[in-house]
Amino acid sequence: MGLRILLGLLVLIFGLNKFLHFIPIPPTPGDGGELMRIYASSGFLSLIGILEILGGLALLTNKFVPLALIAAIMFNAAVFHGLHAPEGIGGAAIGLILSLVLVYANKERFSSLLSA
Repeated sequence: MGLRILLGLLVLIFGLNKFLHFIPIPPTPGDGGELMRIYASSGFLSLIGILEILGGLALLTNKFVPLALIAAIMFNAAVFHGLHAPEGIGGAAIGLILSLVLVYANKERFSSLLSA
């Protein structure tokens, strides 16, 4: 339960930050910065923020937890930072690890998704 709440807070805070900008995010150099500019100008970053907010709320309220734990956003964040902005990978890596631990802890809820 503690990990679920911690991950829910982490995802919710980063989702809200995409709209409220209360955590300063330094510009990302190179290709990663160009990709983020495209995401921001296309509205894709706002969609990611909405999904993060909904996922964080789902985890905090213990509703639709398996859906929230699929970890696509955390995986994408970790890959983005690993490939384009390694200096910011800490939060993404923690989020991905928490997501994967919670997926494992809830593996019985994923059995139908994982059956061949």
